[in-house]
Amino acid sequence: MSATQKPCRILHLVNVRTVGGVERMFADFLAHPPPFSVRHFTLANHYAIASAIAPAILRLSPFFCSRLFSGFPVPRWPRTWRAANRERLIRKAQPDLILVWNQFIDAPSSLCWPCPMLYYEHGGAWYPHDSALADAFFRRVDGVISVSQAAKRMLQLKYQLTQSVDVCLNALRPGVLPEKKTVAPRVLKENKPLVLGSAGRLVPLKCFDLLVLTVKALRARGIDAEAIIAGTGSEQAALEALIAKHGLQGKVHLIGLLDDMAAFYKEIDIYVSTSMHEAFGLTCVEAAAWGVPVIAAAVDGLPEAVRDGVTGICLTPTLSREAYQALTETSMPAFPLVYWPNTDELAPPKMLDPEMLAEAVLQLANAPDRYHQMSAQAIADVSARGDFDALCDDLYRVMARYLPER
Repeated sequence: MSATQKPCRILHLVNVRTVGGVERMFADFLAHPPPFSVRHFTLANHYAIASAIAPAILRLSPFFCSRLFSGFPVPRWPRTWRAANRERLIRKAQPDLILVWNQFIDAPSSLCWPCPMLYYEHGGAWYPHDSALADAFFRRVDGVISVSQAAKRMLQLKYQLTQSVDVCLNALRPGVLPEKKTVAPRVLKENKPLVLGSAGRLVPLKCFDLLVLTVKALRARGIDAEAIIAGTGSEQAALEALIAKHGLQGKVHLIGLLDDMAAFYKEIDIYVSTSMHEAFGLTCVEAAAWGVPVIAAAVDGLPEAVRDGVTGICLTPTLSREAYQALTETSMPAFPLVYWPNTDELAPPKMLDPEMLAEAVLQLANAPDRYHQMSAQAIADVSARGDFDALCDDLYRVMARYLPER
């Protein structure tokens, strides 16, 4: 692009009301220096931006809300009113490209986008969606970017997607990677408790109760095991009750949100991802960056984040919904289907058996040389992966293919 050409105008349709992986990634993506001249615009269907990301987004992109027309609220019904107002705002921005971040937007057939539209899949496809809405949305999508191969297959198998899908594997955000000189392959500590760890929102799909029961299973075998769980969420009270029920106070620690995860990763010996669904599993990569071997389920994108037998262990979940509920007496995750890479199919989820998790932990704890080798390989794998800057460059390369000639 020559210096005399106008910047490419990219309009982002994104939910920035809450702060999660997609929202933080979007804010950091805006701050990444683009490989060509770009002007960003942000369009959301709500009035406010979460305070943690608002300064960055408002500094780097004008913000529009499809619920407002000249400062007045647009009624929810009929649905076409907000969709029409969204199109009005899109045309006002005069974009060269629209990027929809991890949401299926209402796109009535009577509306017409003025430019190509891409969809970025970061886990939204796993949620239940109205089939008519999904069909109408994907008829208007020109191309797709997915966070993992599993996300690509979820779209293709669940929605019969025929558009081109570019896989841009997720990457750790700026500031998350430790300095290389501060990380060395781990050696299990002798005569100290074996510390398991996990981190994330305390919500049903993460199944943190299974980590509590894994500690119970290990201690029943005479292993001095503890666990640290970082995060907050709706399941905190249920987890506290489960810990108390099994007499694990002082052995399973709920430490809340952490601004600096370095101390967490330095404290734990093995990272255990108990989640029954992950589009990719970025916390597993984060743990690997600190040299922590990972145990995770062999479903969805987790095997793309954890190399089974190399940087960790991927287990095939076996617990049915009924068995899980009977075992934990806690909320049941609400995903109807997950992706099973070994068979390349969608099927109902199953959860990890705590006894199986305990066996996997012992495989590492009883083989210090294997543990040390996995730790070293985990660090090497993260170093070889593309970083967040490379991910942003990949996203721009995909978008450039759909931009009109300038």
